[in-house]
Amino acid sequence: MYWINGVESETLPINDRSTQYGDGFFTTMKVENGEICLWPFHLERLRVSAKRLMMTPPNWHELEAQVCSIAKSIALGGIKILISRGAGGRGYSPEGCVTTQVIVSDFQYPSHYKQWQKNGIELGVSTIKLGLSSPHLAGMKHLNRLEQVLIKDEIAKTETTDVVVLDLNNKVIETSIANIFWIKDSRIFTPDLSFSGIEGVMKKHLQQLIKISQLELNERSVELCELENADEVFITNALFEIVPINAIVNTKFTQHKFTHRFQERLYSC
Repeated sequence: MYWINGVESETLPINDRSTQYGDGFFTTMKVENGEICLWPFHLERLRVSAKRLMMTPPNWHELEAQVCSIAKSIALGGIKILISRGAGGRGYSPEGCVTTQVIVSDFQYPSHYKQWQKNGIELGVSTIKLGLSSPHLAGMKHLNRLEQVLIKDEIAKTETTDVVVLDLNNKVIETSIANIFWIKDSRIFTPDLSFSGIEGVMKKHLQQLIKISQLELNERSVELCELENADEVFITNALFEIVPINAIVNTKFTQHKFTHRFQERLYSC
């Protein structure tokens, strides 16, 4: 079901800037037992994105009340919030766009994610490289996701579950849908996302868990060979949380000690 500015609807103005220019951002949330998991992190992502794009913010209190009301009837599922700058005239200039469009939708929880969490998955390596972002957009979950569309199309033509994605400099960034972490000699690493990739909500939560565990997360710019040389690899996103990686192409990973430890210490919604 879809709600636009709090009203059930599936219709947007043809001149909405989300469809004309990808002028907006979004977040996707897990809902469990009527509660939105990690809601403060998702709200912060939305607030920061609106500020970075210099967009008129919606009424955050009304939005929170709406999504919490929708979540109450969901035992296990998801809610997506998409915020557009709104309808505007021809041309790139956002001048005159003061009525933000807030699009909320709910969806069923992907059933295979539970199997991923339990059994892990194998990764390929995408041939599609991510471009380097402007610092104004780096890390943001904005609506310009054509690189991910192409990566997903590439995955669909293979038997690969997901892929490691590199940037134009052949540095490891993420997978098609997740942040990636690796363990080497009991040290925890994740890619530097200063110029490519998405700063995930689950990554933010995991950073807290790592700190509580009196460990340190090291952000590094590395090539694929360092990832393949790891003792352990796992991926994260807000829906499937933490998933162990069993292999990257022909490199196998049999150790999942840290992965299971963090799985056990995850939040309760």
